[in-house]
Formats: sequence, structure tokens, C-alpha cells
Amino acid sequence: MGHHGGAHVAHGRVTAGGLETTVSAAIAAPGEQNASAPPGLPGWRRLLGVTGLVLVLACLLPPLATLARRYVFAESLQFCVLAMAGPALIVLGAPWRFLRLSGAAGRLAAVRRDKRSFGRAAVFLIAFVAVCLAWRLPPAMDALARQPALVVPEALTLLAVGGGLWLELVDSPPLAPRLPRPGRAAVAALAMWSTWAVAYVLGFASHAIFHAYDAAGSGLSAVADQEIAVGLVWAVAGACFVPVVITSMLGWLAGGEDTDEEFQRVFRDENQRATVRGWGPRPRRRPTSSA
Repeated sequence: MGHHGGAHVAHGRVTAGGLETTVSAAIAAPGEQNASAPPGLPGWRRLLGVTGLVLVLACLLPPLATLARRYVFAESLQFCVLAMAGPALIVLGAPWRFLRLSGAAGRLAAVRRDKRSFGRAAVFLIAFVAVCLAWRLPPAMDALARQPALVVPEALTLLAVGGGLWLELVDSPPLAPRLPRPGRAAVAALAMWSTWAVAYVLGFASHAIFHAYDAAGSGLSAVADQEIAVGLVWAVAGACFVPVVITSMLGWLAGGEDTDEEFQRVFRDENQRATVRGWGPRPRRRPTSSA
């Protein structure tokens, strides 16, 4: 008794011929398996993380750091790496163990495991748009050219909001996105469009709107410098966010999931967490018949 065909159930595990598979991992919802037992990343994913770290470091050191104080397009390239390309590559590569952040990542994954929060994704999206806009305004860009030390707070704020946003969009074991696929596509599209809009408004001007950059002697006019900067921002934003939009929508279509049903489930989970214990509707008492 208790054994049949060399298989038995013990402590929530199914054992067969020395092979064990946890039941919880087998029945976990999509996206939760990475939070409990992250699989090994393929080599190309790990390479992306290293590439992101190298790009961020290169932006903070000469010669790019020096050129970014003279040319608008070089400063825009620095901005693109710090705000979009760097966080995207780092999150995709998940170098948490290399950065000695595996413990923090595991605790954060445990907190996020049962929470599909549109509110959190909206906060990161708004923060991303606000911080990017703040560093792209003419006074801020002129200040960056005049005071090179400002690149440190710029890098810290852009990496923080960019990393938080990308953790809502892609899988980064042990962390998994908690938004439905259509929601991820929408957030990525809004982030991309906001970046494009800021670049368009600030860049396509018939006169120089940044006054602390000096491209004299290079044969590059101030207006041409701004136009190149706009092209760089558009290209990098598209390269980062368009793949997320496409893969999210293709994954949703291939999975055959009902959008309305998925969103209703998310909102139902949100409402259940917001209900304070003891404040919900009380069950009706059945009328008692007197003898």
C-alpha cells in the first residue's frame, strides 16, 4: 500500500524512479514558475546583461562622457543608453547574482508573486515619462553640459525608473512581469510614444534651443546636431520597445487567451486584496422557525 508502479506522493512531491517534480511548479500559473524556481538563462541572455552594464559604464567615462558635453547628439546617445537600452539589456540578462543582488531579487519576487498590479505598472510608466522629460528639457540639458557632475544623478534616476519599467515588461528570473500580455504591450507603446513626442518637440526646431553645446569647428551646425539627436532617440526607443509590443501581442494571440476574461481576473484579484478583512458583506442568517 502507498506504492504503485514505483511512484508515491510524499510531502507535496511526486516521486517516480528517483525523479522528483514539485507539484507546485507543475500547477503554477504562467510567470509564477520563474518566481519560485528560476531556470538557468541561456547564454545569449546573460550576454545581454553584461552588454548593458558595459554600455552604462562606457557612457559615464571618456570619450563619450566628454563628447556628451559638447554635442547634443552625443548627450542624447548617453541618455538613450541610461534610460532605455541599458536598463532593458540589464533586466533581460538578469545579472542579479553577479551584482550580489540575488537575495534582494528573490525577496522582491516573493512579494510580487501573487500581485498583478496595474497600479504599480502605471506608477513606473508615469515616473519613466516624468524623469525622461525632466532631463530632456533645455535648462537641464544645458546644465549637464556646464556641470559634468550632474551626469551621476541623471544616471541614477534614469536607471532606476528604466529598470523598474522593464521589470514590468519582461521576464528577469527570479522576477516575472505581473501584467497580462496586452497590458505589457500597451505600457511599452506608451513609453515609446512619450519618448518620441519629447524628442520631436525639442528637436525639430528651426533654431538652436540648447545653448551650452559648442560644435564649432566640427562642420556640424546646432540645428543639424539637434536633428541627429532626434533620430537617435527615435531609433533607440523603437529598437527597445517595438519588440516588446510585437512579442507580447503574438504571445497573447498564440495562447488564445480572452482579453476581457484576463483583465477581469486581474481586477478581481485587485479588489480582493483591497477588501479589508471584516468589512466585507456579512452572510445572511437563515430564518429560524420557532417550535
